[in-house]
Amino acid sequence: MDELKDTSTSEVIACENCGCPCPNNQKFCSKCSFPINGTAEEKNQFKAKVSGHKFLAKEAEKELKKPRIIICVLAGIVFLTGLYQGLANDDFVTMIVNLCISLLYLILAAWANKNPFGAILTALIVYITINVINAFVEPLSLFQGIILKIIFIGAFIKGIRSAKDAQEHLAELEKMNASTLGNS
Repeated sequence: MDELKDTSTSEVIACENCGCPCPNNQKFCSKCSFPINGTAEEKNQFKAKVSGHKFLAKEAEKELKKPRIIICVLAGIVFLTGLYQGLANDDFVTMIVNLCISLLYLILAAWANKNPFGAILTALIVYITINVINAFVEPLSLFQGIILKIIFIGAFIKGIRSAKDAQEHLAELEKMNASTLGNS
């Protein structure tokens, strides 16, 4: 009976990167593609690729702070403008609208912590929509503060690019089963 033992099964080893059990005769981990039986150079290249993506993801996340700040600054400007309109000009309807828009921007700034791409894109769309509506109501408002408007739109576009880059790097790290919190 001992002669009927199955000798075709190979020894199982744990992947150095993700800990997934893999057959010893397998060159790459089936979960994260780490070169289990690769050369030291292949293993170092994989680790360097992971480190590179971690670095780029952290850099992109740092860049995401700027659009969040821009959204908060917009909320503050709209809030102060609303207070001024309501208290100085007795235009309480405009004050309430501005306070609601300010609250919307604050919600988008908070949402940017969870979903930066969606929040920044939504803030850009809201900002452009409000400026287009203001241009229809008062055409000269389109040119008032044009430099500031260009700066805000540029910051939003840069933030959208950073959010997209961060998403791509984090997705690549997830494929490699590498935590962004681990050692670089």
